[in-house]
Amino acid sequence: MKTFLILISFLFLSNSDVLHKDTSLQLEKNGNIVGLPKSFSPANFDINKKKLRLNNKEIVFPNCVKFYFDEQKNSKLDLSASWYHSKETMPYYLIFNIENKKGSKGYKILVDLETLDLLYVQKSKTRGITTYNKNIELDEKCLNEYKDNIKTIN
Repeated sequence: MKTFLILISFLFLSNSDVLHKDTSLQLEKNGNIVGLPKSFSPANFDINKKKLRLNNKEIVFPNCVKFYFDEQKNSKLDLSASWYHSKETMPYYLIFNIENKKGSKGYKILVDLETLDLLYVQKSKTRGITTYNKNIELDEKCLNEYKDNIKTIN
């Protein structure tokens, strides 16, 4: 038993992905995103236009994605990100967490921090202490429109 506990402890201490936690970001009133490394600057999200800029990449979310921001009336928006894990596991990412005021349901939109590619959209629902996430399948037209909206700024 002692050997088993030592082995488990070693695995947790040697594998940083096991202890991984996303970094909370702050969205200022002027749209600036605070908390990302300088390599992703400037970082800005215009909540009204649903326009995201990270470094030299910019996207205005198409209507098929804007819908998830607008669907929850009086929702709250939280941003978090991760850029300190192995990219072999998952690209560096930014999460838009859109929840109703009770925090019982909402959406998560995951975007690649470097390319702005859409990684996925999930619907989340919380019951008690358990949260259920279900991936939303976006149609090809929406995905193509999303990709076409990504611009590189010189």
